[in-house]
Amino acid sequence: MNGIKAVLFDMDNTLMDFVYAQVGACRAVAARLGRGNGLDLLDLFIRSRGEYESYSVIADYMAGLGIFDFDLYFECCEVYDSTKLDLIRPYDGVEPMLMSLREMGVKIALVTNARRANAAIRMERTRLRQYFDVVVTADDTERVKPDPRHLEVALSLLGVGPEEALFVGDSIQRDIKAAKCMGMKAAYAHYGDCNFFESRDESPDYLLCKPMDLITVLEGAAGEIGLQPGTANCQPLQDSFIEPQVQRRS
Repeated sequence: MNGIKAVLFDMDNTLMDFVYAQVGACRAVAARLGRGNGLDLLDLFIRSRGEYESYSVIADYMAGLGIFDFDLYFECCEVYDSTKLDLIRPYDGVEPMLMSLREMGVKIALVTNARRANAAIRMERTRLRQYFDVVVTADDTERVKPDPRHLEVALSLLGVGPEEALFVGDSIQRDIKAAKCMGMKAAYAHYGDCNFFESRDESPDYLLCKPMDLITVLEGAAGEIGLQPGTANCQPLQDSFIEPQVQRRS
């Protein structure tokens, strides 16, 4: 296993398809308001610079349409949250991959920029919490990746050094850079990368085209790679994006 005793994971778009769920939630809000298809709201969330789960984005969206009303706003927040949770799902292969890590005796940690409450409900909804020894959220450090404090806390709780751990994430800027700053090996979850405005100026050690590729890495059957155009014959799942089916709530 190349000396790897622990694997640390990002959550959204690494373990579960958060973008798929968020698109559906934005469409549900638009349907409730009777305005557009939700993509304008999604764009506001994408551009919100760290406030990608803040209700203030919905308030700004409604104000921009000239239809802000407190009662309607609170209703839209409930529609957004409930639809998002209805649609959240792990990527195909994530649970078998986590089960394989358990069988291999590898320690597992979740390291996410999400708040504790959001992380807890998503992990319970996707039934993934049982596989994790440690969970570190923004509430535990009051910092966010690429600040490495999340990873420092997780490594300390797991009782392993950075040279004994591998970090898996979908963001070059937040995840891969944080791992490299700590001296950890980094695996890029290319299959979930929807970081539309992010530069790719850091090279991971491994590129994962699907979740189970991680097991190949740990079994020593995958060589280290530099992230260069055409390195791997795979595309993010969202390149063939399937729009979530959203039911309008009465």
